[in-house]
Amino acid sequence: MSFNSKLWEYATKEANEAIKLDEQGKYNQAINKYLRASEIILQFIKFSKNEKLNRELKSRMEEYMERAKILKARLSGKRGKPSSRQYSQDAKATSDKLKSDDEPYSEEEQELINTITNTILTESPNVKWMDIAGLENCKQVLREAIVLPLIRPQLFTGARKPWSGILLFGPPGCGKTLLAKAAATECKATFFGVSSADLLSKWLGESEKLISSLFKVARLKAPSLIFIDEIDSIATKRGTGSESSGERRVKTQLLTEIQGVKSSKDKTMLVLGATNRPWDLDTALLSRFEKKIYVPLPDLEARIAIFKIHTQGVNMALDDEDFVELGVRTEGYSGRDISNVCREVIMLPIRELDMSGLLDNPNKEVKVRDIVLDDFIKTIKKVKPMLTKDELKQYEKWKEEFGE
Repeated sequence: MSFNSKLWEYATKEANEAIKLDEQGKYNQAINKYLRASEIILQFIKFSKNEKLNRELKSRMEEYMERAKILKARLSGKRGKPSSRQYSQDAKATSDKLKSDDEPYSEEEQELINTITNTILTESPNVKWMDIAGLENCKQVLREAIVLPLIRPQLFTGARKPWSGILLFGPPGCGKTLLAKAAATECKATFFGVSSADLLSKWLGESEKLISSLFKVARLKAPSLIFIDEIDSIATKRGTGSESSGERRVKTQLLTEIQGVKSSKDKTMLVLGATNRPWDLDTALLSRFEKKIYVPLPDLEARIAIFKIHTQGVNMALDDEDFVELGVRTEGYSGRDISNVCREVIMLPIRELDMSGLLDNPNKEVKVRDIVLDDFIKTIKKVKPMLTKDELKQYEKWKEEFGE
């Protein structure tokens, strides 16, 4: 068991004991357990690299400390007897979210499932199709794969089966992750966001077991969407000289699980892979993904929409013609490149005020000027696109050979 897994186990144990003591009215003991659980969670956060999970755990830690504070106040006579029933139900929600009464787990499987909650945050994203500019073809394929089978299951019978594996490939910063989250949101599916760091472990055999448990939990929580970002990091071509036996076993396990993904009327599952380097992927893995969708650089219309999305809520002196000019000037830019341009531009008025010393007095009112077209033009000259023409040709060539 890894150090992180041990911390997670200790924190869960202390929190569960605190809740039980709280329910039994043993408030002094419950206070100590709540504080102990908070201390362990704090230590866990120091070593965890999962930012989304850390935010959730910080919120849980604050709840434990707040509950301890309330119990202390009421024990001192400031308030009446505390009611712990509703709180205990809320506190258990996170640890119980991946448990199921339909299929019991062995002690080893439960430990791995706890590790999944440790490393892989499951969520219901709040990203809509309208939040993504352009990429209509990609959206349509994802609708056919996971959204339509849920809202119109009678249409997907017999040989007409929804796709179970889709590979999104293309330049970085073009919306592959947003597409995955939007698909999960539209069908209210559980979203499993996974990276190579989440799945790989230095302990022998643990990575394969974690992959197996991930797919098992995803089946139980269907409809679900497993999104494997930067899949090329764990599924490069087999047989290379630098490949270790452990890496080969991980690839084999991943191939087996993806091959075994099956959707039914009530249990829709989809595996989405995303990569910036599709030519590095193992051939067997490519065959597991029934659809290979190219996520290209945004076209003119999409670039205009991206500029508008990333400048919402900011006072601007721009009209529609100005946004068209910005779209024309940023040909070859990815969505992330345009986002960086916008972030730089909207900070210019604040930077000017700060450099003039007007922000030194927090009690002094200041007026932030409107952003003008010239601010964007100057910034675009400094912020260049990350993708070169040669790299773009490589994506186009691979698309013609393997993708759509």
